[in-house]
Formats: sequence, C-alpha cells, structure tokens
Amino acid sequence: MHRVRYPTGPFRPRGNQRLPDERYEEPGTFCFLTIRAHRQQKPFTDPVRNATVIKTPTEDRLRLGVLVYCLMPDHLHLLLTPRLRGRSMLTFADQFKGKSTNRGWKTGWSGKLWQPRNYDHALRAEEEFGAVATYILENPLRQGMAEEPQEYLWSGGIDQYGGWHVGEAYAEWKSWRATATGP
Repeated sequence: MHRVRYPTGPFRPRGNQRLPDERYEEPGTFCFLTIRAHRQQKPFTDPVRNATVIKTPTEDRLRLGVLVYCLMPDHLHLLLTPRLRGRSMLTFADQFKGKSTNRGWKTGWSGKLWQPRNYDHALRAEEEFGAVATYILENPLRQGMAEEPQEYLWSGGIDQYGGWHVGEAYAEWKSWRATATGP
C-alpha cells in the first residue's frame, strides 16, 4: 500500500474551525445555520409541530434577524444576522433548540428533538448571501417536496415584525437568481 505524504506532514484537521465568538454577535455578520433532528429522526412532518417550531425564532426578532428559513422533515436551515450587538447567533441556536423542544413536547413529541451540535458558517462575502438564500429556499425542490419555493409551507423569510413572507423571500430569491444567471 502506497502512503501519500504531504510536504508539511500528514493531514490533521483542526479541532475547531469556528470564528471567534464575538464575530457571531456583530450586526451585519450573516450566519448560515443548520440544525439537525436528533438521531436522524423526522419529527417535522406534523403541521402543528412545524408551525410551533417556525414561530419560535420570531420571539427574538428585534435582536436577531431570521432572514431566510426552511424546515425540512429532519433539519432546519436558517440565515441569521444580529440586529443588536451582543446577541450571539450561537446562543440563539442553543436557546432555540431548548424552547422548540419544550413546545414540541406539547404537540405530542417525546424525547430529544435536536442534535446537541449544529453546523454554522459565517458568510464572508456579499455574493454568498444570495447563494445561501437560494440553497435554503431550493432545499424542498431538491428533495422533491415542491416544484417552486413558494409551494413549500415551511420556508420563507421573517421580517422584524414577525411576519412570515414566503412570497417576499421568493421574490428576492427570484430577482437575485435572474441577475446571477442572466436572461
């Protein structure tokens, strides 16, 4: 067996590739967050539970913006930004999981709802925003759950007043898509 040797030695991924915590608190920082259901379960097939989970992020809308979201049967995608300095998107994720789990129990769910860890990616370029928003809104299309983003009930954007604007998020997505791909 032939071993590949790297000029700097064997490849060893860093343990934590997360940005410093302060970056997740700065207004204008955008974060793509994915939270998976516990043990690959599919708890988000119940409309009442789904509505409860989607409503939970709106409670902190004055301090944290949920710009785009998509709740799939086994995970949740969010595109977030702090509205005020000091509101960490990572703290939000932990609190969101706790609140939504407690509310999920009231809809008939038992046990853990979310995995303990989540995936987060701080966007580093303005162009990434449109690509990530597109990825989130197209998720149900890739899974065969809808043919157009506005057909899927559990995705869209949340404004600072708590409105759920699937059509508005889709219009922005469509506008960005048209400029990104051309006529």
